[in-house]
Amino acid sequence: MKFALASTLLLCGSAAAFNVTPEKKNLAAANKNLVSVMAAGVIGAATLMPLAPAVAADSLILGTPLQGKLENFGSSSYSVFNSVSDVNPLAQKFVEFIDKKIKAPDTAEVAQKAVEGLLAIPDSAINEYRGVLKQVVYSGVSKDNCVTLGGSGEAAKTLANSAAIKSLDSDKIAALKTKFNPANSAVPTKDGNLCLPGSVAASEKLWVAQAELTSSMPKAEAKALADSIKKAGAQIPRTAIATLVPSAESAFSKSPEAKKMADAGKDVEPSIIAIAAAALK
Repeated sequence: MKFALASTLLLCGSAAAFNVTPEKKNLAAANKNLVSVMAAGVIGAATLMPLAPAVAADSLILGTPLQGKLENFGSSSYSVFNSVSDVNPLAQKFVEFIDKKIKAPDTAEVAQKAVEGLLAIPDSAINEYRGVLKQVVYSGVSKDNCVTLGGSGEAAKTLANSAAIKSLDSDKIAALKTKFNPANSAVPTKDGNLCLPGSVAASEKLWVAQAELTSSMPKAEAKALADSIKKAGAQIPRTAIATLVPSAESAFSKSPEAKKMADAGKDVEPSIIAIAAAALK
């Protein structure tokens, strides 16, 4: 489905979070607002991908400090996402950035490995995620009463029309759409845009649930995805990340709330990197 496919490109842009080597893990710190760039993409996917693949038979999220940090990001970002009027210009800038900075075969490989990873997630995990979306995150939310992420429908189209996504096999795209339909059907839309969670508490649950979903990706597929993103991310100079910041600030503003969201994102990143490093060994 288109939102899951769009997220694969966003994963390229968030390559620092997948890079578990000490000398690379601070790539995201190139600018204090980078988390806003990443968050814009992550929220644009109905099957939301967290910032790194965590793989284990038991939960690596629930009951851990990471759960609290994810909940804090969900809380901090709630008002910011609700105030976004149009996220598509940031998506356009992101695609342009990826096309200029990363070799086409490498972005295509990331897209391919991401699709393979998503397809490998057990159906039971997707059904569980659907239950959280329907019963908790979007409880009481419908197209008639929701606040949408402005421009998210067009942003998804922008990302889905990128070269990397277009390089994917049509049969796998169809299979992905079918696989994630249960979860997608639980996400209300209005005028083509994604509806946002109806409360701060619901937003907190969303970020934890998406991390739980990704944690069910089998280790082999998750490692292949992480390796491909590491390869692609190595092509991005740290200083180049700053060119995305004006577009991110335009989408999210420079408000105290946006800064709080950025700080929460920076706080959660080391925990995600550490868990990914441990899980993929």
